[in-house]
Amino acid sequence: MYDLHVHSIYSDGSGEIDAIVRKAREANLEAIAIVDHSLEHPLGLTEKKARKRHIEIEEASAKYNIRVVEGIECGIKANGEIILPDFEFELILVSIHDPVPMDEYYRRIEMCLRNHDVDVLAHFHSTIFDAYDGRDIVRDKEIIDLLMENDVGLEINTAHHAPPSSVLEDCISRKIKYSIGSDSHSLSRVADVEWGFKMAKRFLKKGRSLL
Repeated sequence: MYDLHVHSIYSDGSGEIDAIVRKAREANLEAIAIVDHSLEHPLGLTEKKARKRHIEIEEASAKYNIRVVEGIECGIKANGEIILPDFEFELILVSIHDPVPMDEYYRRIEMCLRNHDVDVLAHFHSTIFDAYDGRDIVRDKEIIDLLMENDVGLEINTAHHAPPSSVLEDCISRKIKYSIGSDSHSLSRVADVEWGFKMAKRFLKKGRSLL
């Protein structure tokens, strides 16, 4: 198993890099991705912080003999744009954190997927971050189509139990790429991915895991 969505003290998480990687090793994960928030977040990852984090990640990865993926989570802005610091990331997650109307929610994601080279759409239809009322099955399918056309993964997020089962059911017969992440902001939730792997086994048998 792996956990490809963990936040550290380099954005709004409470865990230091060494402690996060140690927890992942103790949980017998094969890999972990540290994906702190980008520059749109008040505590987001700057170029300077990314380079400092890189040194700590390399040291922890060697110390605990586990793969640590250097990533970032970018919030999708109103124009569909994302902001990236000047750093070469292995994994780019995109997501919406603004409580916007559903039509706007779809529009932002569609624009982002069409215009940016990203890796994973995170916590799609989390009830914490979107209005949820007015969900459109047709547009959900269009988002899945866009993910597949652009070789972008769909995240199964265990913190928010997202996406909902109705979205996952539409993926049963699709060879969609996917990833699984705890969206942990604390050490206690690092490696909390069991629910995600159960959902993948149930709904994404024909899918392709990111790792």
